[in-house]
Amino acid sequence: MSITAAAPTAKERPRRTRTKRVSTLPAIKLSQLLPSHIDLRNPLKAVLVCEDCETWVPITGMQSKVQKLVPHHTGKAHVAAALHCRSSNRRIEFDMTMPEWRQALTDAATEASSRQAAAVLPKAFSPQTDRTLRGRSERGAVGRRAEWAGVLYRVRQADQMRRAVPQGARPTGGPDVPLDHLVPRQAAEQPEQGLLTCERCGTTESGLTSAVAAGWCRITRRAHCGRCSERFPAWTRTSF
Repeated sequence: MSITAAAPTAKERPRRTRTKRVSTLPAIKLSQLLPSHIDLRNPLKAVLVCEDCETWVPITGMQSKVQKLVPHHTGKAHVAAALHCRSSNRRIEFDMTMPEWRQALTDAATEASSRQAAAVLPKAFSPQTDRTLRGRSERGAVGRRAEWAGVLYRVRQADQMRRAVPQGARPTGGPDVPLDHLVPRQAAEQPEQGLLTCERCGTTESGLTSAVAAGWCRITRRAHCGRCSERFPAWTRTSF
């Protein structure tokens, strides 16, 4: 029975290496990286994001003449496969000082915060609304149902009083309300002509007063009921 060896996994990235190997790739300039991808708060333990595998990698040789990335794998240690990153031992060119990096990091944070949407605060309640909401939460559902039942009872009472006809004599201080049908003065002054007939539909009306009240008009000196007269332009319609 053969035993299959387990696949090697990535190892921890050492802080310092004693190898003298240097990658043939061009050096990485700190000014070309994002300030947030560099961590120089502890110069002896400086780290940055590798351009190839996009993981945080320590910088070795901080006290020597040549600074470079430590040999590392592309995946997470003891989890991913042991794939050697091609940017291992790649030289780092410090073309910016520590104060310049801190200033660039501060400017980037300020710019990022200005791009974020401002928090929309809810509109404050009025004192009356606040008291109402607080009282509603304190009374609970049972108390609110009891209050609503009391309101409904008062509403029904108001409706009954509104429908009731007031008792007593009519007021004597004002003029009497006319009970007959009101007609224009022109029709009232003209004498009754008897039965009127619509020229178009043949509808009849008992008198001139009733015809005027029903909207009858004269069109080319002929009587038309209100419905038939609406079929003609307004300038052709003449009142009685």
